[in-house]
Amino acid sequence: EADHRVKNIFANFHSIVALSARSSRTPQEMAKALRGRMDALLRAKDLIRPGIMGTEHDSERTTVDALVRTVLQPYEDGSSRIVLSGPEVPVGAKAVTGLALALHETATNAAKYGALSRATGSIHVKWEADPYDFHLEWDETGGPVIEGKPQAKGFGSILTERTVTSELRGKIDHDWRRTGLRLTLSVPLERLAL
Repeated sequence: EADHRVKNIFANFHSIVALSARSSRTPQEMAKALRGRMDALLRAKDLIRPGIMGTEHDSERTTVDALVRTVLQPYEDGSSRIVLSGPEVPVGAKAVTGLALALHETATNAAKYGALSRATGSIHVKWEADPYDFHLEWDETGGPVIEGKPQAKGFGSILTERTVTSELRGKIDHDWRRTGLRLTLSVPLERLAL
């Protein structure tokens, strides 16, 4: 597990360096972009840490929009390849850990294997809430062609599924289209508010 975590960290760093290099004209511009992305990645990790450490407080709340933006900020390159849309939906201190972890693992996989691994790739994340449930759709296009459903689930995918289904009492589905992954996630609003 520790080996997998270290490999994921280096995969994130590699992807962030590549994004920074593609979108920078000078070494100074690249250094500034790289520092900004690394800081954003640390902020996303901070969203995950409170629940893991058992230090969350009822007053600690965020919104889905803030959470998604924080998790995806390290992968922004100044283009419109990451598109987000949805209403202000509050996320409680306990739920923020699970949702941030699920989003972070999905973004990591997109950077390693999916839409964020190619300059032509894009991600559209949209969400909505009805009176009872929160729904999120993660739609990747422009990445490598997907030949089919992966033969085995990686640690990140297993962790994401368990987090969503056990901790958040929700549901997660993966649609492995040739043009890119479409992930749908549903969580009861009462669980998201915790």
